[in-house]
Amino acid sequence: MGKKAKKGKKKALQPELVGNALPQNIISVGDHVEENKNVYILQSVYKEIHRFTQNKNTNESGGMLVGTTLEEFGKTNIIILGFVEAKYCEATPTTLRFTHETWKYVHNEIEKKYPGKKIVGWIHTHPDFGIFLSEYDKFIHQNFFNEDYQVAYVVDPIQKIEGFYFWINEKIEKCRGFYIYDKTGAKITVEPDKEETASLKGSSAFSFRNILVAVLIVAVILLIFSNISMKKELSKLEERQKGLAEYAGYMQQLIGNQTDELQKIKKDLLEAGVITESSNTEQQKTTEDDASDKS
Repeated sequence: MGKKAKKGKKKALQPELVGNALPQNIISVGDHVEENKNVYILQSVYKEIHRFTQNKNTNESGGMLVGTTLEEFGKTNIIILGFVEAKYCEATPTTLRFTHETWKYVHNEIEKKYPGKKIVGWIHTHPDFGIFLSEYDKFIHQNFFNEDYQVAYVVDPIQKIEGFYFWINEKIEKCRGFYIYDKTGAKITVEPDKEETASLKGSSAFSFRNILVAVLIVAVILLIFSNISMKKELSKLEERQKGLAEYAGYMQQLIGNQTDELQKIKKDLLEAGVITESSNTEQQKTTEDDASDKS
């Protein structure tokens, strides 16, 4: 009896699809999907995943998406109603590797908590790297999640953005939108435009960083040009100073030459008897007296 009661409790936490019909109590996130697939995720699972990824800001982390599929209105509808953490995995800031122990743990958890359900995809984080699938992610998806209904769910817990990827014509394509659902009558509290709003916030922060970097680059360039200009001016001043020093030397040499020339003329005049030392002295004295009278 205890086991039956326990199973019934689990079913209450995982709303079954009535008559294998698509969920009716839904909200859309993102745009309408034109391709032949839709993704539905149970509200409690959506919130559980976001609680799980909330503080995963260093290394990548992830897990398995559990659920079922429904073919309706010409589309494959992927219904996600469970999440199993990928324990024992090997993670770095840019990679996530599922080990043998990871797969063993996941399959045991699915058998216990989600009997009869299957792995419909995987989820992993990109801490502050944005939403995309790297070449390594594509390798993982192509080799371990290659069923047509299996999806990849990427969450950036820092930029607060998310996105699904699915198989379209044997290629991995980004899903433009998805649905969050719950049982009829349950209130879905997740805002429909949460992804878009978070994306805009991320874009605004990215734009602000770009502007800041651009301003810093311009400032550095201006400083470089200013430094070059100052060096040119300093070089001109040094050249001018050098020129003035050379001119001063030239003038000093010229004055010296003229003094020597005057002394030579005086000597020649003395030798010729044109002037005498006494007359020269008297002339010099007269000149000094005149200068004294004028003063």
